Amino acid sequence: MTINLTEQLNPVNDQYFILPGRYNWQQFKAIQAVMQDVPGLKLTYLDGCVEFMTTGEDHEMIKKCLAILIEAYLFEKGIRFIPIGNATREAEIKGASFAPDES
Repeated sequence: MTINLTEQLNPVNDQYFILPGRYNWQQFKAIQAVMQDVPGLKLTYLDGCVEFMTTGEDHEMIKKCLAILIEAYLFEKGIRFIPIGNATREAEIKGASFAPDES
């Protein structure tokens, strides 16, 4: 009997949840501080809305393939760029915080 492991594995799908209500920057920062140690969780804040998101295997594979292609193109064309990965971007004055997959 042959066992195909890929048939038995169920990749985790992306999941997201938008927290009901509106939150100011200080409330968002408090939520962010409480959730900072949750592995694989990304928080996004825009115009008072807080979104929780986890990423699955499909998302990660597509993200990595796109990053490789874009980086190869930039190298080939001699375009200077600074790869900074998924470092969080925040601007209280704009009411926004997000952690991109790649940047």
